Amino acid sequence: MAYGAPRPKPKMQTIVQGDVAIVTILESRILDETNVNEIGQALMDLVTKQYMIKMVIDLGEVRYLSSAVLRQLIALYKKIKAEKGDLKLCRVNPEVREVFKITQLDKMIEIKDDLESTVRSFKKPGWGFLQR
Repeated sequence: MAYGAPRPKPKMQTIVQGDVAIVTILESRILDETNVNEIGQALMDLVTKQYMIKMVIDLGEVRYLSSAVLRQLIALYKKIKAEKGDLKLCRVNPEVREVFKITQLDKMIEIKDDLESTVRSFKKPGWGFLQR
């Protein structure tokens, strides 16, 4: 990369809160194969290399996605479930949510409206020893 050349914009950002990985997809259009594969591989790496089996994917920025993205999400969901984890989506735009409805992926992967309640939904009451 040439000095002073603009750095490519990251496609996603991951924050770990407790034992939950919060992944924000920063691309508004996930249509081309390179983008789909990069994001899919990065998400799978979180599970296979960092053992992040409780994951929230924030799709608030995503306006368009290809069917290949749905395949990546299904593969990710199956991998996480095999490890006894859970995958949830949040802030899914109406157009994208419609795709999840049509494909019935919304019945497989839980979709919530906001990030805060999605992260909270992982924390089961009664599991903490120091509850106040």
